[in-house]
Amino acid sequence: MAERPAALAPQSLQEAILVHVRQMLLEGILAPGEKIDVDAIARDFGISPPPVREALKQLQAERVVSWAPRKGFRVAKLSFADFSELQHITTVLEAEAIRLGVPRLTDADIAQMTSQRERMEQARSAQDMWTQIVAHREMHFVPYIASGMSRLVEEIQRFWEHTDHYRVLYLYKGDADQEVSLHQHVDIIEACEQRDVASVIALMDEHRTFAMTHMRTGMEFEERL
Repeated sequence: MAERPAALAPQSLQEAILVHVRQMLLEGILAPGEKIDVDAIARDFGISPPPVREALKQLQAERVVSWAPRKGFRVAKLSFADFSELQHITTVLEAEAIRLGVPRLTDADIAQMTSQRERMEQARSAQDMWTQIVAHREMHFVPYIASGMSRLVEEIQRFWEHTDHYRVLYLYKGDADQEVSLHQHVDIIEACEQRDVASVIALMDEHRTFAMTHMRTGMEFEERL
């Protein structure tokens, strides 16, 4: 299995199952609304189905998956309105993390952001979606983690895990969109290097608006089907 984000590194069987399912979501193997094959996942791990169901119950609590009698577990399907609401909440949380974290960034932190951006570009060229996703998350979370507010970072991470696979489905497929997004990352890192909080927040808002605008078409088209 490819490298996982540090935030997703498993420490137990249940956590390993959770990471496995999240990877399937992020790589587009499991699509919104699709039924999750509990038995198949159990076979992947060489275990019986109950531990898989227990892990999926955690994702159900996070609203990443849903469950219904006789229908089993399915990937939660968000409307664009739902997605927009979650992004609005994430924007508020991230802005606070940026305000607290950017002034505390070290030169090593900036180097880490640059390194992860370069990994994204290399992974994109190699068509390695998982590494691209890993590097994207790691880059963005550097200033959040620098805030020193672990609970705040955990909340931001929770919202990313709830919505990140939508970015893969509706944004990462277009080369032109990815090119713009990568250039936006350069600007964000440069503003972080200057410890310019206001510019980082403004650039993040621009980055998010760009993504939302391009994702809206695909999500609303799916809703009409």
